[in-house]
Amino acid sequence: MSHLDRSKRMMEAGMEYLFGATPYIDPILSYGKGSCVWDVDGNRYLDMNAGQFCMTFGHSYKPFIDRITEQMTEIYHSNTSALSDGIFEASKLMAEINQYNVSKTLFLSTGSEANEAAIRYAKFYTGRNGVASVDKGYHGLTLASQSSTMAGKWSLPKVDGTFSVKTPVYIHSEEKVDEEIFVSDCIKELKHLFNTVGDQLSCFIIEPIIGVGGMAKIPARYLKELRKQCDEYGTVLILDECQCGFGRSGEWFAYQMDGIIPDMVTTAKAMANGLPVSGLTMRKEIAERVEGRLTHFSSHQNDSLAAACVIFVINEIKNRNLLSGNKKKGALLLDAISEVCGMTEGLSNPRGWGLMCGFDIDDTLISDYRQVSGQLREALLKNGALVQAVRQGRTFRVMPSYCITEAEIVEFKELFERSVKEIFSSK
Repeated sequence: MSHLDRSKRMMEAGMEYLFGATPYIDPILSYGKGSCVWDVDGNRYLDMNAGQFCMTFGHSYKPFIDRITEQMTEIYHSNTSALSDGIFEASKLMAEINQYNVSKTLFLSTGSEANEAAIRYAKFYTGRNGVASVDKGYHGLTLASQSSTMAGKWSLPKVDGTFSVKTPVYIHSEEKVDEEIFVSDCIKELKHLFNTVGDQLSCFIIEPIIGVGGMAKIPARYLKELRKQCDEYGTVLILDECQCGFGRSGEWFAYQMDGIIPDMVTTAKAMANGLPVSGLTMRKEIAERVEGRLTHFSSHQNDSLAAACVIFVINEIKNRNLLSGNKKKGALLLDAISEVCGMTEGLSNPRGWGLMCGFDIDDTLISDYRQVSGQLREALLKNGALVQAVRQGRTFRVMPSYCITEAEIVEFKELFERSVKEIFSSK
């Protein structure tokens, strides 16, 4: 891999005017094709993030570009009060892939915006102000969504009436009990929350597969008990599938893995192959109670361009049989990650659901996990792979495009193995 001379010069000059909202990696990207991106210095990287997990079919996917180009020559934006024809087809398809359990959709721009709308309508529907979540959930960075993100740790001010309970993810628990007892204790805390403030709760929002909070699936029995509690107290159950939805798990939605029926589902990321589109889909009974009574305005709401994206993505996933493909390639990817993690005691808990995989730096053995995580990310980057970490670096997430090839999975395994050998001592 060549030096990053041009990238570094561009970074030094460009940051004089660009606000640094987050730390940035050194390579400045200039081109993408399929599962790969290239920087301005000509270096190639396997993009195991699929952008920010949004590039459903990879970079520069020509059939998508052709369809969106066609839409751009017709109509791609109108106004909040005017609809175009494609939006009706898109909303019907959203109902179909949700198996008509939730069937009325509002199309928006970002996951945060979809969650804000869901919470807003849940409050109006129930006449209550309370919102509950698990303490490791990530739902966005706007005010209501941020108040329910990581128990509102970074929300200033935190919205009144926001509650949280312990996340039932055993692999990251420090409690010295077995998994069965741990999940049972989490369920007891959940019941206590409802017994205490259930009549105040408009909604409970949760990711079926936790993303930023640690790449872990919520146990089915916890979700079933949550559904039961929401039914008993008249609380709206919102499932945030902005990261895990639209086929990434190998099902259209992760909630379908456990047979849970939500009241609302929020979606984003993979639903538009990299363009900013999100959705709030709700049960028809709820929609009929709030339609015409509480309006919702957004500059990019139910846009025809959003409709074209969603229609294309759903039909392409169907036509290419990518749900089963994601399960098959996800199993290969998890096997590769598991084999490399087995080379060292420093990595643990390889896990995955379709093309949503993760593994951990073992912080019970490595106290300086942030430093080690940074070294591993740098090694992966140097060797030609883009991978992100969460939980202050303790958890790596691997979420490539749905069109990653088996050969590229083998290549990633080789890059990952090389990087691990550079950072860790083999067993």
